[in-house]
Amino acid sequence: MKNERLFKSPFLFLITILSAFLISSLSYAANGKEESRKQENKEFQKRFAWWPTDAQPGPVKDSEKSGYWWWPAQPGQKTPWGNRGYVYVYKIIFDYKAEELPPPKPQELRPSLVIKKIIKNVKIYFDYNKDVLRDDAVKILTNAVGTMKRNPKSAVLISGNCDLRGSEAYNEKLGRQRAESIKKFMLEQGIAEERIRMISRGKLDAIAPITDIVGMQKDRNAQFMVAEVEEVMMSYAGKSEASTEFSAANQKGAKNNQIVEEKQLEGDIQVSTREYTVQKGDTLEKIAKKELGSSRRWRYLYEFNKNRIKSPDKIRAGQKVLIPSE
Repeated sequence: MKNERLFKSPFLFLITILSAFLISSLSYAANGKEESRKQENKEFQKRFAWWPTDAQPGPVKDSEKSGYWWWPAQPGQKTPWGNRGYVYVYKIIFDYKAEELPPPKPQELRPSLVIKKIIKNVKIYFDYNKDVLRDDAVKILTNAVGTMKRNPKSAVLISGNCDLRGSEAYNEKLGRQRAESIKKFMLEQGIAEERIRMISRGKLDAIAPITDIVGMQKDRNAQFMVAEVEEVMMSYAGKSEASTEFSAANQKGAKNNQIVEEKQLEGDIQVSTREYTVQKGDTLEKIAKKELGSSRRWRYLYEFNKNRIKSPDKIRAGQKVLIPSE
């Protein structure tokens, strides 16, 4: 009876046919898009299945561009040449979820991030032993969030870093807290959580000695790229010189794969020193507690003033020492 009424009304019949066609078309388009994406991903993995290779020498840093040049001269044992030729190695974060996953097995597929297009490089700095965002950092992050909103395909991988002081375990935790503070800010500004990824490098990349307060300020950072990225599964073939950071390679001058960098954003260097005149009865512990907040920092104060203090047990009244402000 229902079908009879439907066929008696040409208008209802036409609407029904069009609705069915539209639903079918949308479903087909969605499935087709997903299949296309899977096929592209499969082809990408196949194209870079040769990497990493143990051919030598390894990639060499390009001082002018964001990547490495690679021209192997000696074949390797596992993968003799790989994609031999003069290739430009673009940045990829290989095995970027290593902290969350069990140790990799040989040839196991591991989640990796391909950096397809760099839109903006961002680096902010932190005060000593802190993970709180400073005013100069908030200004830069606000700019970065605006860039992400204008580029809905972009995402970030935030790396938290520390200076040389402290244990590796403590700095790994502090580095993650610094990355977390940026993630929290971005979430509050409306950036979707799936667009934000984090790793902690702790003090692995720290290079400045403790007498270089400007250098240590630069080591205490969190940095990321606002970039178009793609997660792919790449097989683990053991660590090589560049396998943890660089994977994808393309022929020099391939226009469709050029990295495009729009701008570099960097925080302010906020460190200084002031002179302190040693008072009668002062010890390095007392000065450290009064000026640096902890008597345990006397050793740092001594290292910082080695050219002024001959012995940490012998400081004299009237002597001037430098107090670092970090």
